[in-house]
Amino acid sequence: MLKKVILGLEEIGYRVIAVVCDNNSLNRKAMKMFLPEPKLSPVYPHPADPDRPCFYVVDAVHLFKCIRNNWLNQKNAGTCFFYPRFELSNNEVHPECKMTASFKHLRDLHKEESPLLLKSGYGLTSKALNPSSFERQDVKLVLQVFNPHVAEALAARKGHTDFQHATATAEFIKIILRWWSIVNVKTPSKGFHHRNVYEEPMSNHTDDPKASFLSAFITWLDVWEFYRHDTGVLTQETLSALRLSAQSLLALVKYCVSELHFKYILLGKVQTDTLESRFGQYRQMAGGQYHISVRQLCETEGRIRLQNALPRMSNDDLRGIEETDSVRDAGTSFSVHVSDADLDELRAQMPVIGYVGGYCAHAAMKVLKCESCQRQLVVTRNTAETGEDTHALIAQLDRGGLKFPSALVITVVMYTEVVVRKLMTESTSTQFLHGPNQKNVVRQLTLDSLPRLEDIDTCENGHTYELLITLVANCAANIMLNNLCKQRNDLLRIEKDQKAKNRKARIFLGK
Repeated sequence: MLKKVILGLEEIGYRVIAVVCDNNSLNRKAMKMFLPEPKLSPVYPHPADPDRPCFYVVDAVHLFKCIRNNWLNQKNAGTCFFYPRFELSNNEVHPECKMTASFKHLRDLHKEESPLLLKSGYGLTSKALNPSSFERQDVKLVLQVFNPHVAEALAARKGHTDFQHATATAEFIKIILRWWSIVNVKTPSKGFHHRNVYEEPMSNHTDDPKASFLSAFITWLDVWEFYRHDTGVLTQETLSALRLSAQSLLALVKYCVSELHFKYILLGKVQTDTLESRFGQYRQMAGGQYHISVRQLCETEGRIRLQNALPRMSNDDLRGIEETDSVRDAGTSFSVHVSDADLDELRAQMPVIGYVGGYCAHAAMKVLKCESCQRQLVVTRNTAETGEDTHALIAQLDRGGLKFPSALVITVVMYTEVVVRKLMTESTSTQFLHGPNQKNVVRQLTLDSLPRLEDIDTCENGHTYELLITLVANCAANIMLNNLCKQRNDLLRIEKDQKAKNRKARIFLGK
């Protein structure tokens, strides 16, 4: 059947160069039949022309989820992987040095930071750490685990007794993240915008760092397989599929550039995600049926095309909607006092506050577009004391585009955090959550609590001190409330899971 599809596509003018599928055993068996003696290979003779190659690629999104699932399924203490050391700086693999990546450290990190509004392990949720069978199919939850913020949060806990394998766990996350960065490039300019050479399109240049990493990645998998541990390793199916996919992608890039004269290839396009998303739309629009008819497919395709042809509402359509001034009055019903003791409690969170402050300064600068105001909002990397806690996290994550906030911005962010935290106390939380436009309430209370921080004159463009701190406070309030919603949703999820466990326990015990 697969050969018939390939031959049919070739007959109508398409040039098939690769077969992309997940790692299901039926798919592996089908690909093996391309050879007289069935066996797995990254390249097979093409059914239409034996002199042409047909590459076999295992879907990267599927493999990404498999890595996380394999890690979750470890039954040893700490839910650990035991992997060989891989130096990302020079792509060297050290077989003699075994590292330990503990999934328990991620859960401990989330538990430690769950009461906080600003987290160094940004994005980590209970759902990502304890997914159900259905949620394991969601790649967004995998990206919450394999996250550069989580890696840096773990690396910062080096030497803590409760995080014995923090550095090794962070290194493992970075290895998988680099592989994912390479195989998930879908636009030519992604690496340019993210300032990341590993997110640029693949080419066949001998000095391409992405090709060097994939070659070293294959060696790393070979060494890991050689350990032959009973636990703490990838399953044989996942490991062999990862290796096979890396080999086939390297061969595919070489063929496309050398033989087909491509300038580059976007490996993120060599996935089944787009096709699966389209068929998901078909099933959903056909009433949630899994097996749809040809007639239903044609009808839903027509509706999808019609939706794409209709104009979409833009931000310009909402310009006539103005905010009311009633929010300013709502802020007066709350009394929030920010003391020095409240600010001192945030000293341990200064790296995260500095990072958030950098984004707030960036958001304000986008609105103002003023060089004079920029000097009040940010400092240069040379001026910033990157060794201090405030700018340490920014310095670690910076690839040249992050902003180092000034003391003014840092102070506004700290006051905003304290205001939100005090509004969520037992005496005021109900009134605050049921009131209108919480963001404006937080912003107004923050501005009222702030002392006159600096003697800043109005710039040549007419931007006042009040405008500067209002823009920063507005962005900070938005971030705090967004994190607050995620925090409360996470607590509801944990409570729901606990009730389900208790219910199952009662059923099991016959109570």
